[in-house]
Amino acid sequence: MGIVSARPLFLAVVLLSVSLLPAGVSLHASPPAPNPHDHFKQSAQCPNCHIYDGAKLDPGRFTTASMDFCLKCHIAEERGRTHPLKVHPGGKIREMKIPAEFRLGDGEHIICLTCHKAHGPFLSAIRTFADQEQEIPTGEQGATPYYRTYFLRRSDPAGEGLEALCEGCHKAP
Repeated sequence: MGIVSARPLFLAVVLLSVSLLPAGVSLHASPPAPNPHDHFKQSAQCPNCHIYDGAKLDPGRFTTASMDFCLKCHIAEERGRTHPLKVHPGGKIREMKIPAEFRLGDGEHIICLTCHKAHGPFLSAIRTFADQEQEIPTGEQGATPYYRTYFLRRSDPAGEGLEALCEGCHKAP
C-alpha cells in the first residue's frame, strides 16, 4: 500500500463534509441589506440638509431644500404614505404642538426630516411597529430577521402601524 499525500486527503474530507450538510444550510449567509443612507456619513453631504451659521454647522436646524435632496432618490409616486410638505404646522391648526424631536425646516415648515431621521439605523433586529416588513438574510434558515426602520423618529412595537409617529402631532380626540 502506498503513502497518500496529505493535500488530496484534506480536500476529500472537506468536500465530503460540505456534501453532508443539510439542504438550505449555507456556510456564508448574505449580510443584511446595506444602509441606503450611508452617504450621509460623508461630511460633504451635510450642507444638503443642515443649516450653517456662518461657517459652523448647526446640527439641530434643517433647510427646507433638504426635501429636494431626499426626493432625488425617493420619487414622490413611490413614497406610499404621504404627508403635505413645505407647510407650516400652525397654518391650519393653531393649537398643534410639534414635539421637540420632530425637526422642522427653515421657516418652521414640515419637511421629510420632520418624521424621518436620515442618520438613524436602516435595519433593526427589533420590530418597532406591528406591520413592519421583515427581511431574513438569504441562505440562513433560522437566522435573526431584520426589520426596515424607515428611519422613523417614533415607533411603537405594540401599535398597529405609524400611530406613535402620527399622534406626535395629530392627537387623537
